[in-house]
Formats: sequence, structure tokens, C-alpha cells
Amino acid sequence: MNLKISCIQNDVIARNPVANRRHLDEMLKTVENTDIIVFPETFTTGFPADPNEFAEEIGGTTMQWMEKIAREKNCAVCGTIILKNNGFYNSFIWMEPDGKYYLYNKRHLFTMGGEIGLNRGEERITIEYKGWRIRPFVCYDMRFPVWNRNSFKDGKYEYDLAIFTAEWPEKKSEVWNTLLRARAIENQAYIVGVNRVGIDDSDIKYRGETMILNMKGRVVAQASEGECVVNGEVNMEDLTAFRNYFIVANDWD
Repeated sequence: MNLKISCIQNDVIARNPVANRRHLDEMLKTVENTDIIVFPETFTTGFPADPNEFAEEIGGTTMQWMEKIAREKNCAVCGTIILKNNGFYNSFIWMEPDGKYYLYNKRHLFTMGGEIGLNRGEERITIEYKGWRIRPFVCYDMRFPVWNRNSFKDGKYEYDLAIFTAEWPEKKSEVWNTLLRARAIENQAYIVGVNRVGIDDSDIKYRGETMILNMKGRVVAQASEGECVVNGEVNMEDLTAFRNYFIVANDWD
């Protein structure tokens, strides 16, 4: 089965969850007939944000809002917020239309960029959705290939699609483009990279460059400049055919 994916490349108003959710509601009016909606990292607050002030409880306002969207659009909705869950985490939330959700806590915290006061995640997760195995990651995680590594056992790949939500600055855009392609090629998987645009309250500029890549590192869909919705489709038949033809998995460490 194919999956239709809608990536939301938006500007983020610093530390204003109400305004950000309202703005995303407007952008989502154009989204129809999709399987997954993906928001950038910390899409309600911008990056970084003081967890003591902005952390939400599980089942709080933003998760309720995500569930409402998932139900109305009949699709999965995902992105990260600061979450309080026996400590503070930068948590990737995957929300389904029936209210079922999964949480992945960001493993690699960008402390040199001010991401402090949070706990780092200890476990990767795999989400099974519409015949696909999906692995979420968050921004700085992408620099650590061992953490991103796919595996192949008993005829099954650990994941088919990896999603990276990010707030990745324009000055590091070459790294963003390079690593997304590398992660696709080395793991023989589709990759979704969703990044914000705009200038934050620390004068850091974000170009976006949101994209969907296939297992060969080739672009399936990519953003124009500025705020936009990027729609693309990933194809399981193409993925399986390529994996069966070029069986790198047999030689993985």
C-alpha cells in the first residue's frame, strides 16, 4: 500500500502555543485525502523552550488538538512538543484518529543550542501503520547514524519509513540535505524531513527545505520557499522491488 504524506512547513511563533495552533489550523484547511500529517519539531513553542513553563501533560491541550485533527482528517498526525512524563522530554507524538498514540522521546539533545532541562530518550520505537513500519526521530538525532540504523532479520526490515521533525538552521542547510540523503541510502528506507521556516527570537534563520526522499536518496517531493504544505506519496512496491534487487541488508553489520 502507498502512503500519502502531508508535511507542514511553517513559521513558528516563539513560546506561543495558542497562536501556533491557530495558525496551523489555517494551514491545514488545504490538507485533504492524506494518511499522515507531519509538523516540525517543537511546533507549539519554537526551539528551545523552558520546560518548566511550557511542558504539557500527556493528554493535554496540544495532544487533544492533534486528536481532533486526526479524527477530522482521518489520518495520523505527528510532531514534537515539550512533554512532562516523569521528567521533561522533547517528545515526538504520533496520534491516530481513534485516539491511539505513541511517544518517542528525543535521544540526542542539542545542549549547545540551549536544549537543557530535559531528559534524553532511551528507546527507539517502531509504529506499524497501514502496512508500513515507521521509525520517528527528532532533529539532532539525524547526526548519529548508529541510532538511525535499520536492521534486517527473519526477512523483515526494522523500518520502511523514517520521519525526522526538525528546527534546523539555514546556515547548516548543506548538512541537512546531505544527512537526509545519507540516512535514506544507508538504511534502504523512505525518509521524511520536516523543517520550519522563518526567523526565531534569537535571530536564527530557517530555510525549511522540507522533503520526502526515496530509498535511493532521490527527491519524491520537496518544499518551495516559505510556508507551505508539501504533499508526497511513498510506494511500498517500489521499496520492496529495490530491496529485493539490491540486497545490501544481507551485508549489514
